[in-house]
Amino acid sequence: MLYKLERLQRVYGDRIVLDIDFLEIAPNAIYTLIGPNGAGKTSLLKILAFLDKPSSGDLSFSGQPVRFGEKHLHTLRRRVVMLDQTPILFTGTVWKNVEFGLRIRKVPAVQRKRRVEKMLELVGMEKFRDFDSRGLSGGEVKRVALARALVLRPDVLLCDEPTANVDGENQESILHSLEQINREEKTSIIFSTHYLSQGQRLADHTLLLQHGSLSDLAGENIFRVALMPQKDDKTLCRLTEQISLLLPAERVSSCNDSAKLHIDPKLIVLDPDDKDLTHGNYLYGQIMDLAQDRGGIRIGMDAGVRLALTLSVEEYDRRQPVLGQRKLIFIPYDGVVCTSADFF
Repeated sequence: MLYKLERLQRVYGDRIVLDIDFLEIAPNAIYTLIGPNGAGKTSLLKILAFLDKPSSGDLSFSGQPVRFGEKHLHTLRRRVVMLDQTPILFTGTVWKNVEFGLRIRKVPAVQRKRRVEKMLELVGMEKFRDFDSRGLSGGEVKRVALARALVLRPDVLLCDEPTANVDGENQESILHSLEQINREEKTSIIFSTHYLSQGQRLADHTLLLQHGSLSDLAGENIFRVALMPQKDDKTLCRLTEQISLLLPAERVSSCNDSAKLHIDPKLIVLDPDDKDLTHGNYLYGQIMDLAQDRGGIRIGMDAGVRLALTLSVEEYDRRQPVLGQRKLIFIPYDGVVCTSADFF
């Protein structure tokens, strides 16, 4: 495995921003990391880039435990490069920016020239080689920064929102570059995005972060909804003509007519003991399938819409759900994320 994370947490003050029980990332693949703002995407990328230290838990890279001593980290950081969401170029030409890391590593001039030319061509910036970096657009800056990262031939490239705030042409160039470098150089790539469509196009695997934790079922429990403001600071979220969820208005305040909902499968309560639970919605559903899934039990239900939820093995043994049973389920407000972006 390229990375292995176990019981990993990152805590700032009294706030847990990452809480990952288990994650393995395979080499030579493309992973997309999706999640709303504040989900912990950047925090996870910084840990994977060895730029931040977990508060607790274990992190392994290429089968070896990561030791957070400076000498050990220096070696690892030469194998992993992170591209920030808002990269900063040095003063000077595009060429000098891309060449900079190779000079620091004392790569011979002939090799530097060949590698810089190749990377500028890869990102479609070869005609800009002699341009002053201060005159580039935001999308062009990201493409040059990508070339500057890739010219170092890292084992792993980590990208934080590489296509955010750039136009369609630059987005397409960046995505094509990532796809090509993975295919030709077998570079492992992990990139965060709000756009599931990009992950579906490029990624071998999709990781969904919510509230700092991984959801096992990225791509499920996702619905395009119509929002209908109600009295008492509530908003009706219509999933179908028959099925709706009532949510506090503040949970959908940033959403517009193209809103989508994601319901966290780990937070759905099956057949709740307390039938008077508040701060959520109730639905009835029929159990359609059961499967073991990464230490838990995945349950697919027909509740007028297709819903997936997960139970711990202990909870499954206690409740003993059976195929075909009709059960009450509770969806807490905190288990629902609403977004207007093409996040899902």
